Amino acid sequence: PNIDDPGENWKGSQLDYGILGFVHEFSSLVFKLGGEIIHGCHPSFTPILLQQARKFQAGKKRKKLHLAVSNYFRNESSVNDWDRWQLDADLEVVPETSFDESQRDPSLALLRERMATQCNAFVAIGGLWCAGVPGRAGIPKEFELAKSKGVPCFILGGFGGASQSYIENNPDCLLDLKNGLTVEQNLRIARNTNFVLVAGRLVAQLHQLNGGGADSGA
Repeated sequence: PNIDDPGENWKGSQLDYGILGFVHEFSSLVFKLGGEIIHGCHPSFTPILLQQARKFQAGKKRKKLHLAVSNYFRNESSVNDWDRWQLDADLEVVPETSFDESQRDPSLALLRERMATQCNAFVAIGGLWCAGVPGRAGIPKEFELAKSKGVPCFILGGFGGASQSYIENNPDCLLDLKNGLTVEQNLRIARNTNFVLVAGRLVAQLHQLNGGGADSGA
């Protein structure tokens, strides 16, 4: 979708529009301030991030968008995508544990661990619960991993998905996020449904945490 002007072509839900709107606004602000984003390649998020990276990349040697993928998902189609993405982003292909179907989750765990070691902040929004495979949902795993490493975290529940459910089922998750905000401030952000305001608040806080930078992982 054209998130700048969805108009009559927008077929998703209002929550989907809020999530994609946040990704658009947040990435625009981060790149504009000279920050960088690390992302694990979501099919809806990646095109928006590439579009924004392209807009702010002109004349700069270092790429601001870093995409990480697992080699477990390598096939002809994915390789074509990966080659194309490298025009506007640095791409890291993390080795798979094996191509056996049972190794999907361990391969993703390696990918998440690699990304967590490179982030100096973590932002979670949306996400799906995998009803048929308990424990597979990525948002809780990634959030808990980042938090365990002492990475400043932000989790946004106002836009639905696994992020919202996780906050509702784990109210203590907003404790000790190391993002410089109080629990009350984090709760307000977690419940906010205005993606423009939320993006601005997060980037301002990241800018303060990083002493003028706005690097992040999402």
